[in-house]
Amino acid sequence: MTSILDWVLERAARVAPGQLGAALDELRPGLAEALGGPFNGQERRLDAVRDMFAAIPFAVVVETGTFRATTTMLLRDLTAAPIVTVEVNRRYYYYARRRISQAQNISLLRGHSPGVLRSIAADAKWNCGPAFFYLDAHWRADLPLVAELTAIAQGWRSYVVLIDDFRVPDDPGYTYDDYGPGKVLEPAILAPLAKESLSVFWPTAPSNSEAGARRGWVVLATVGPVGDALRRLPGLRLAGSLADVLNGAGPLASE
Repeated sequence: MTSILDWVLERAARVAPGQLGAALDELRPGLAEALGGPFNGQERRLDAVRDMFAAIPFAVVVETGTFRATTTMLLRDLTAAPIVTVEVNRRYYYYARRRISQAQNISLLRGHSPGVLRSIAADAKWNCGPAFFYLDAHWRADLPLVAELTAIAQGWRSYVVLIDDFRVPDDPGYTYDDYGPGKVLEPAILAPLAKESLSVFWPTAPSNSEAGARRGWVVLATVGPVGDALRRLPGLRLAGSLADVLNGAGPLASE
């Protein structure tokens, strides 16, 4: 009976206006831990992120692709820094707005992530560093990743970016997003950023030791203090500079 009710509520929420869809979603408490929990339920990734926040005093945290705000709430537990999270889908936006209403110092913005990033880059509250970015707004036909990274590179000086659903070249056990030619989340898609001074890090943990969804991920960091701090963390392994990775010259570059 529960599964039938869930199916009915999901179908209704999909076609309902945004606020009504969000209200219907609240009737299913399990959605608060969608996709297995923060960071897709991946415990080794969560350990690595905790280490990043312990090692680097991030001044601001920016998330794209709020969805159910599950990872947003985890990030709130990791830092006292202001958080801004961006969601384009009306249903998820209103659901997240209800969920974070009692949380401190979280701003939820609705819109297409590249445009929102360009907008907040002009705001001194958000344009400070070091900054932590979690990019998870990509989905099927909408793949804003390169535009997001371009806005970040143009707007911030010191930052760390964690990209979800990304191919880990030497570990096929990690799954990733592949929407066809030119729309695969793998190193080649980062070519427009080749001139940026960025270091690339893959997860140290092999996929067979990971929990949850085992989605691939990658970390980009500006060269300097934040990049140096990441080199010392056990959960990350340096692949080289972005230029090295794109040219296949780094120690852990793409195949």
